Amino acid sequence: MSLRRRSVLSAGLATLAIPASAQAPRDSAPSASDVAAWARYAARLDARSVDAGGGRFDPAAANRVLGLANAARDQARVAPLAPDPELERAAAAHAADLAARGYVEHLSPEGFDPSHRLWLVGRTLIGSPSENIAFHRGGSAGPADLIAIWRRSPGHWRNLLRPDHSHAGFAVVRRNERVWLVGLFARPLAWLPAPLALRPTAPETATALASLPDELRARITSPQGARPGASGGARQITAMRDEGPGRLGAIGGPILLPLSQDRAG
Repeated sequence: MSLRRRSVLSAGLATLAIPASAQAPRDSAPSASDVAAWARYAARLDARSVDAGGGRFDPAAANRVLGLANAARDQARVAPLAPDPELERAAAAHAADLAARGYVEHLSPEGFDPSHRLWLVGRTLIGSPSENIAFHRGGSAGPADLIAIWRRSPGHWRNLLRPDHSHAGFAVVRRNERVWLVGLFARPLAWLPAPLALRPTAPETATALASLPDELRARITSPQGARPGASGGARQITAMRDEGPGRLGAIGGPILLPLSQDRAG
């Protein structure tokens, strides 16, 4: 299996930390009108969260990474990260996809970014994540070895220690002598009280919007990072965060796809 990557090689070993990503290039994802592309990627993420991309998940290592991250944050006098199951599932799906397709990037080959993965996999969380990736090839690599890759990268280490992160999800996938670690970090703005289906009915969407506090000004928009599409395409729950006097930031939540014809009747 070939591996597309930017790497640092030493004595036959490869270690790599992809620069921390909070947002993909503008409009990198498929058009909101291309519902099939969004549905295929959602299905891919669901499949990878089960099959580990032909490798195996190492949940004990992922849990240890969380402990090491919080130990580092404690040393830096920063509040610990709380585990979040939706961040963990999105991280696991991407780590498995990296293993399955042999690449090491924040942006999927289709153009989907870390936020899109969370918004497709996570069905309650309102928040915009940032992502760290580490890759190791050759020999064994435990949790301390993997997190050391981030420690050697100032950008990754700053991302891990950011005080405005409150929650995280980590995933480790091992395939042969290759190891992928993905970390997703966020400060969620809110959670829906119940998971919203990927293809919800209009009443289900209305109930989800009504469940959020009025001050969040929740609405339905085109997915962030995607070219706007015609009515009936992919949509997203978007809330507004107060970012200072006269400033509001748009914060994404679950992405929604239209009901298929066989379900609409």
